[in-house]
Amino acid sequence: MLLFDLDDTLLTTEKTITPDTVEAIKACNSKGMLVGYITGRARPMNNEIFFTDQYALPRDFIAYYNGAEIYAGYIPIESNVILYETAMKIILGLNEVYPNAKIGIYHEPWSYLKRKNCSDGENWNIQTGEKIKCNISELPCYDVQRIRLEFEKDDDKNKLSGFMTEETIFFINADGSAMIINKNATKEHALIKASEYFNIPLSDIIAFGDDINDMKMLQTAGIGVAMGNAIDRVKEIADYITETNDNEGVSVWINKYLSGLLRA
Repeated sequence: MLLFDLDDTLLTTEKTITPDTVEAIKACNSKGMLVGYITGRARPMNNEIFFTDQYALPRDFIAYYNGAEIYAGYIPIESNVILYETAMKIILGLNEVYPNAKIGIYHEPWSYLKRKNCSDGENWNIQTGEKIKCNISELPCYDVQRIRLEFEKDDDKNKLSGFMTEETIFFINADGSAMIINKNATKEHALIKASEYFNIPLSDIIAFGDDINDMKMLQTAGIGVAMGNAIDRVKEIADYITETNDNEGVSVWINKYLSGLLRA
């Protein structure tokens, strides 16, 4: 099985996929390899551009929000969210301790954003496009896929640990922002779920990634491939380093190391 992060891994800087990459992935799929995607992106509510006729990429498995919502094909198989009551306790506490931070909350079908140094924010309905101004304490009653914070310069990030429960974790991104999620909404958990669902040993899974949240996924897979544009920490733990996402790193690696399979 092949598992891909999307942004800066499978996708170029321009958020496209090159024809050679599409061809390489389809060739693997035609030889019996399953193909999946584990992304930090939100779950699309309409057609997914990467799986339309323009690309027609195979989609055996996909996990959104790093693993908060997991699908086999288009069938939901697991949801790892923060329950509404728990999420609101965390959110209101964060807003009190970090009053000037930018806070983004995905609570499908809504996406809430409070910008830095603002008291109120805006809730956007992903399905209908409706936008509503509201205070962070007035969020509608939906479970939360993830919470993201962008701090002010002098904010103490160490205080985040005080808001965690037995069901939640947080991590700091390379850009200094923080992500709060259900403890099972991780890329490595999604990879393990794919292994279990399709009865494929971890040793037979190849994962591609570039950033901090890809590290444990690459370590959990039988083979972890870092993109040439990956951060140094990812390259250090990867089994292989390929070309950058803009230099067709995925197809370069497939054609180099899976050529025997593709010729069989």
